[in-house]
Amino acid sequence: MRVAAIYDIHANYSALEAVLAEIKKNDVDRVVVGGDLAWGPEPRQVMDCLMDYKEEFTFIRGNVDREVPYRYGKEKGLDDFTAELNHWCADQLTEEQLKFLKGLPEKVILNIDGLGEILFVHGSPRSDEEAIRIDTPENEILPMIEGVPQDIIVCGHTHIQFDRTVGGKRIINAGSVGLQSRANGACWALFGPNVELNVTTYDTKMATERILKSNAPFKEDFADHYLNPPYEGP
Repeated sequence: MRVAAIYDIHANYSALEAVLAEIKKNDVDRVVVGGDLAWGPEPRQVMDCLMDYKEEFTFIRGNVDREVPYRYGKEKGLDDFTAELNHWCADQLTEEQLKFLKGLPEKVILNIDGLGEILFVHGSPRSDEEAIRIDTPENEILPMIEGVPQDIIVCGHTHIQFDRTVGGKRIINAGSVGLQSRANGACWALFGPNVELNVTTYDTKMATERILKSNAPFKEDFADHYLNPPYEGP
């Protein structure tokens, strides 16, 4: 079995379209959608697309998939930017889509040809908002992965692709489809029988022009991110 992992779409419809088209060109048996789907400038378009695959793809929950349906705000300690966007994104979605997000599982385990059992999570095996970064010290990661029987852990959340080994576990970050850092394109990963970290280019100028015509809050910030992906980390 060959599996494509797409993480951190963040309501970037153009990037999602490009990655799905690229996946269709590969011999892929399953797609894992690793969370953080509808927090961004085009939540309805992204969810309309993904709901067409709700029986075909395997979904897990990201932290914003937990926050958006319940309209988390400043009462949860969130900043004004996050709180306002949570509320706006929730208002764009249908009740069916909100219910779908509420029901997503935290993790999934798949047996993949050539690699064995792989644990897919969003943040870390113990929390959807815990960050395993490209430069997180090993002594901080070890408690996060303690007790995990699988030798390979796939995560997202931090938006930077990496492939590193900690405590005998291979930890792979698939990168972000929609809010990528350190990459000029939409990031995703392919598993089986090897591991491929991929970057798919898409028309960021068109994506930017479209969202700037929308009523999305903070659309200028997202447009700038699409055109000028930040270089974060070491």
